[in-house]
Amino acid sequence: MRDPVGVAILGCAHLPHAMSYARAARASPAARLVGAYDEEPRIGRMLADRFGVRFVGSPNELVAMPGVDAVIVCSATSSHRPLVELAAAAGLHVLCEKPIATTAIDAREMIDACDRAGVQLHVAFVTRFYPVIQRIRAAVRDGTLGEIVGLVGGNRGRPPLPPAYADWITDPARSGGGALIDHSVHVTDVMRHVTGLEVVEVGAEVDSLFWDAGVDDTAMLSLTFHNGAVGTVDPSWSVPADNPWHYDFYLRILGTLGALTMTDTTEGIHVVGQGGRPGEVLVPFGSDIDALLLDGFIGSIRAGELFDPCADGEAGLRALEIALAGYEAAAAASRVRLPWPDAR
Repeated sequence: MRDPVGVAILGCAHLPHAMSYARAARASPAARLVGAYDEEPRIGRMLADRFGVRFVGSPNELVAMPGVDAVIVCSATSSHRPLVELAAAAGLHVLCEKPIATTAIDAREMIDACDRAGVQLHVAFVTRFYPVIQRIRAAVRDGTLGEIVGLVGGNRGRPPLPPAYADWITDPARSGGGALIDHSVHVTDVMRHVTGLEVVEVGAEVDSLFWDAGVDDTAMLSLTFHNGAVGTVDPSWSVPADNPWHYDFYLRILGTLGALTMTDTTEGIHVVGQGGRPGEVLVPFGSDIDALLLDGFIGSIRAGELFDPCADGEAGLRALEIALAGYEAAAAASRVRLPWPDAR
């Protein structure tokens, strides 16, 4: 049997996610949770004490700990770059929380640092790991829906306000923004992942209507894809506090031969063809997509190549570029063109 991959948590500010990834690492026979660091000792010790691992007071000390092969970066978004670069320089593989960074320049530098070091950079797009998403991808890629002409997606949620998170989440200098950058990246990544289409133009409306958070809580993106298809994305923090569902993730795809609808509350796919007869395919969402994400990360490290459906740094960069274009479009009250990914 192969030795488990040693995993450490490098930054715990995104605490609910950091806790979930640590729990997945502790439960996986392929991983061994080694230690934790956060710039705020109270937060870092909270995670370390919960899982009985060592807390260290500096990122340099954590990447030098014996037995660490990989790190999971869950710090405030603005500090992703220095922590990822530090880990890469130490020869450690990296799973980075989304969004990958607050600027496209930082994201590109993170990708390049990992490439130079010969280590893998994964981005935590957990939504890809829903089994239902993989069924949708297969249906789209095998031509069941025909040519894709329209997409509608949403990732609505409750506001991640303190004390559930540290104050950084509502500081745009540290988080990069509010609901738009926080939630849209999951939807636009899934749209790209299942269809293979690239976003080439973005329009947006951005506002703060629900919560006094200091950042945007409401947004709507209007997308144009390279094949002429159009789409919309609602990433708003607009789910009422007493709603039984914390999140509302949905995806609708319209093709020339049929349409497909999924939501995370029904755990199914509804497909309607030109004949008008609806079909329903029930697919379990998976009891723990964070565990599936971690399994993909560990499996990729062991194989020396990225496992599908893991998301690499380039996927993280593209989702970030779309979100940033949304802010730019909203500020200018105009649409923003995006370069083709290979033509940056």
